Amino acid sequence: KKCFACKASADLPDVLDRVVKLSSSHPDFTLKNPNRCRSLVLTFTMNAAAFHDEEGKGYKFLGDVLEKLDTINSNVAARTTAGSLIGWKRYNEKRASLMKAQLERLKSMPGISNDLLEIVTKGLK
Repeated sequence: KKCFACKASADLPDVLDRVVKLSSSHPDFTLKNPNRCRSLVLTFTMNAAAFHDEEGKGYKFLGDVLEKLDTINSNVAARTTAGSLIGWKRYNEKRASLMKAQLERLKSMPGISNDLLEIVTKGLK
């Protein structure tokens, strides 16, 4: 749905809160639907100001989503959304360490899929 992408790309100070609420309680959103997942989550990761929040809230949100998504659709988790964290070396030290911490968290996740493990491992090199 386009409404998910519009809300995830909004230039608002509370966009992450809005995205979290949509991902957890909107009746039309489910991680089981790859298009809706990409529409909300991937679009949010392209919202630079919100995703790259200095406190790392955007990275933690993505890590939380990837943890759930990996058990539902590992291909979408790996190929579509995990890529948003693997560019951590391009960012300042603080953001890079927060992004890398989410990759390390995912790598140590019990039962991680081979798809996600491959992307995360490459991203940590």
